[in-house]
Amino acid sequence: MFQVLQEWEGYVIEIGEDDFTARLLDLTAGSSHEEEEAVIPFSEISKDDLQHLRLGSIFQWIIGYERSTSGTKQRVSQIIFRKLPVVTKQDIAEAKEWAKKTAQVWSD
Repeated sequence: MFQVLQEWEGYVIEIGEDDFTARLLDLTAGSSHEEEEAVIPFSEISKDDLQHLRLGSIFQWIIGYERSTSGTKQRVSQIIFRKLPVVTKQDIAEAKEWAKKTAQVWSD
């Protein structure tokens, strides 16, 4: 069983040698805009999620208590990055071409 104590959604604004800085939206408090900034060590991130760490990467950070079936309680911090598709220069060029053609159809 997992009891959430705090939950944020954030995005990466700076990447250092051993940590990254993020702007955070407090989901627990129901905030509607980023109010906090945090420096988070890479050790808080799983190896799988570390490969998704880039400027602008969006993630969810949850802190809470996990209780085992035997009743022991453990505090857990988990950061999960969204796995969004990578937009390539070719994708952007194709989108611009599509927009140009669409604009021509509407202007005729």
